[in-house]
Amino acid sequence: MSYPPPYGPPYGQPGWQPPPNPYPYPPPDYGQVTQPQPPMPIYIPGTVMVPVPVVPPQMPQMPQPEPSQPSYVTNYIYHGQTSGAEQVQISESAGDFDWVPSTSTTASHLTGRAVVGGREGWDGSPLWVIRSWHNGDLIPGKLSVRHNSASVMFNGKEIPVQNIEVLCARPDKLRWVPSSNGNVPPGAIIGGKTSTGETLYVGRARHQLSITPGKVHPTHKTCYIGFGGAEVAYNIYDVLCRL
Repeated sequence: MSYPPPYGPPYGQPGWQPPPNPYPYPPPDYGQVTQPQPPMPIYIPGTVMVPVPVVPPQMPQMPQPEPSQPSYVTNYIYHGQTSGAEQVQISESAGDFDWVPSTSTTASHLTGRAVVGGREGWDGSPLWVIRSWHNGDLIPGKLSVRHNSASVMFNGKEIPVQNIEVLCARPDKLRWVPSSNGNVPPGAIIGGKTSTGETLYVGRARHQLSITPGKVHPTHKTCYIGFGGAEVAYNIYDVLCRL
């Protein structure tokens, strides 16, 4: 009998060879119980929270408020033409009145305290008594509080001004007294002075339909008021005086 390869002759016959091992690896030991092994850890990348310093945003520097100015200034005036202005003392007694620093656009808060010196002819709005510096002169003038417009008179012109002082007083402390030709009655209110030192007084005059505060210039023998951009002179006028 012949056997197909690869087995060859039967066992014990010449040329017999053992068949190849169908199990190239050692068979498992079924008598031994294999303990289950824990699964291998699997690394899964994730989000890691890392503390990061946070710099707070810088707050903008707020400007420091300027110190408030007093409501009343006694015996002192502010020279509004220069930034480093000095306070200049003038010879007057402010027991019955005060000159309050303000501007032509912010003076309305003085309503009820300001001295009303006249009125506009075209709309009847009040005109307050003010003063302001111009070209070295401290000049009495007018403020149209309704229209936020102030002016003084100088060298034939009506000069618009922004930095002003508003005359404030109780109505029962002052009065308007008729005068003329540069004369001023006793108790006349000093409104300013020229660059040469001449005293100017608070006056007013009637022009067309208006009653306009202005300046009494004694050596010129007249009262000047501003009207329509020009300086208008009157030798008959009223002077503001203490009672």
